[in-house]
Amino acid sequence: MDRATTNPATAGPLRLLRAAVLLHLAAILWEGATAGQLVTLNMDALPLHYYGAFGVHALAGSQALAAALYWQRSGRGGGIPRTVLLVSLAAFALGFAQAALGTYGPLQAHVPLALVLTGIAAWSAVLAWRGR
Repeated sequence: MDRATTNPATAGPLRLLRAAVLLHLAAILWEGATAGQLVTLNMDALPLHYYGAFGVHALAGSQALAAALYWQRSGRGGGIPRTVLLVSLAAFALGFAQAALGTYGPLQAHVPLALVLTGIAAWSAVLAWRGR
């Protein structure tokens, strides 16, 4: 067990962050699966993909809040708590830009940004498990 999970001040927020990160990644995976259906012209997947985006945004927001709590309980300093907060905020913001391009913009920008978003979310997972 790492030091962050044994510190009573950060143990709860870190567990919350890790759960939020996993749920956020699962929602992004869902979006990729439904996007794959859309590429094969299965239009029945369009509402699943559309409403799944709301889940991605909600879970990205909960991840950012959990990261903020973890950073606060860690003393508001630098290091991994601050980095995971910044990465979580970037994922939250990028998710909205990426979704807007899917609705109003070219798919040639929507799809690459989805891959960037997936990478940022995975990066936040790595940071969350590195602890402090």
